[in-house]
Amino acid sequence: DIGCRFNHYCSDITRTFFINDAQKGNSFFKNKKYLKKLMQIYDIVFQAQNLAVEKCRAGISCKQLDYYARNYISQMGYEDNFGHGLGHGIGLEVHESPRVSYNVDTILQEGMVITIEPGIYIEGIGGVRIEDIVIVKKNGCSNLYNSTKELFVFG
Repeated sequence: DIGCRFNHYCSDITRTFFINDAQKGNSFFKNKKYLKKLMQIYDIVFQAQNLAVEKCRAGISCKQLDYYARNYISQMGYEDNFGHGLGHGIGLEVHESPRVSYNVDTILQEGMVITIEPGIYIEGIGGVRIEDIVIVKKNGCSNLYNSTKELFVFG
């Protein structure tokens, strides 16, 4: 999770990658059990984010947008592992209104700038979050990032 400020405005982006610290004798991915699970989770979060970006547009409520990603994650069996809202407004502060969450009725308006950042976290194994900033448009949204979301495994 990283960001910066430019002309007083904030950015916010999250990418997930996996590191095996074999030099310290930590063979976390040695038997591939956890790596396989994390790769499955990564794909679920990736698909949930794509779905939310596809559904994002002016006129939809924050609750509805959150529902698309949350429902997909729930259908894949991880409803208890997505413990935060889908996103938030961003501008002069990193976290601004509206909160894009299951309990927020705010209707997204054209020109709003929000994050879309679903995640799954499993105790003892790890977690995945993918976050982008989008500008809400009348019939969709524009993603401000074009950085890769390809999964990288190091080590």
